[in-house]
Amino acid sequence: MVAALSIPVHEVAMFHVMGEESLFGIPMRVFAQLVFGFLIFGISLQYTGGGPFFINFAFALLGHLRGGPAKVSIFSSGLMGSMSGGPISNVLTTGPLSIPAMRRVGFSKEYAAGVEACASTGGVFMPPIMGATAFVMASFLNVSYTTVAVAAIVPSVLYFFGLYMQIDAYAARENLEGLPKEELPKLGQVFKEGWYFIFVFAALIFMLVYLQREAVAPFYATAMLLVINQFTMHKLTLEKFMRLVATMGKLLAELAGILAAIGLIIGGLAVTGIAGTIANDLVYLAGDNVLVLLMMGALTSFILGIGMTVTAAYIFLAIVLVPALTNSGLDPLASHMFVMYWGMLSFITPPVALAAFAAASVAQVSPMRAGFEAMRLGAIIYFVPFFFVFNPALLLQGSAMENIQAISTALVGVALVSAALQGYLIGLGPLGKGASGMTMRVLIGFSGLTLALPAGGLFGFSQVLLLAVALVLLAASVAIHIGMRKVSN
Repeated sequence: MVAALSIPVHEVAMFHVMGEESLFGIPMRVFAQLVFGFLIFGISLQYTGGGPFFINFAFALLGHLRGGPAKVSIFSSGLMGSMSGGPISNVLTTGPLSIPAMRRVGFSKEYAAGVEACASTGGVFMPPIMGATAFVMASFLNVSYTTVAVAAIVPSVLYFFGLYMQIDAYAARENLEGLPKEELPKLGQVFKEGWYFIFVFAALIFMLVYLQREAVAPFYATAMLLVINQFTMHKLTLEKFMRLVATMGKLLAELAGILAAIGLIIGGLAVTGIAGTIANDLVYLAGDNVLVLLMMGALTSFILGIGMTVTAAYIFLAIVLVPALTNSGLDPLASHMFVMYWGMLSFITPPVALAAFAAASVAQVSPMRAGFEAMRLGAIIYFVPFFFVFNPALLLQGSAMENIQAISTALVGVALVSAALQGYLIGLGPLGKGASGMTMRVLIGFSGLTLALPAGGLFGFSQVLLLAVALVLLAASVAIHIGMRKVSN
């Protein structure tokens, strides 16, 4: 037997404590330089009334539409999640307001919890802030923050568009109306009371995009928010300010502990040389099949994302898993986005589904029922990462015509998949029950997936072929629907 290479304990200790690849490596440096400020901004936003403002703003805009409270949840939780960066804290901030409103118009408890969980999780990968993960990704890729934020636009739009269409289809199928206009807050009054939230948000974006001051922008924005807030009806008392500081300290200590542990793991992988071996082993196991490698990468990302914060999970995956994807010839930006998306899916996917479980506690429903409902509502996000890896045009990395073509077909495809999942297609109405109804839903679902699959790219399917297959499947489902109506008449 050949003895394994051993390293003296004191050298290992020195490497972990004093080296730049372990305890004080990339995770802790990124946390100190970038994540720290955005966490403070997100917590300050919650304590100064940002949650109620965004949800009242959403109620004023969307509350009167069919299924309005659920659409409000998408809008308000998406905005709040983009800034706060934490799906669970976002659920607990906006959920107590949105979930009772959804229950009032007829949504079931588990459906309301699922909507809130999906919206809160989706906010973390919605530009412009993306819960600070965008800045971490930019540092890994050595590109500007704007490049990452622009690339994330289309995937996040597809996700929230799919959520919106599912809610609209469900509300139409169940005849769920919106709230009476006279009971909703007035847009002008809401804006008058919370204009400074939008002002601070705009100032933050200006500092990020135009001044490119990612490290200090959230501190300036937090200072502006706290100062302006003291001249409003939501001003902080000394007691509330101390609670804000305590919450900051608790959250920062928890995240620093998690990232320190991740740093030690990464350092252990680096000092033993296993980090490169993992990437090579994944490529070896997948052979020359990139799809198999992506499936393995998705499963690995999902498992490693369980129980970790979004940023911590992404940092670990970017170091351990992304090299395997890029070594197979995949686009680096698409590879980083892929592992980030799959690392976050554990928040809405049983058996863990932390965001869904938090929403279930607010809705007072079984956590697993809420988790499965969230998984169904967020179904499109399981496909979107594969789509933009197959063809980076969905990350706006192609020519103008390629981008427009990929986005337009993807939007129609997502609408069809949403209709299949909820059993209601605009123009056709309810898709019915039984074998024929299920057949129609399957045909429409596959039609949508075919249409959403980008042309060219990894598989090289022509747009004409994808359109032809999608139209044939859709036409078959329409023919079945027409036949069913004739039989019923």
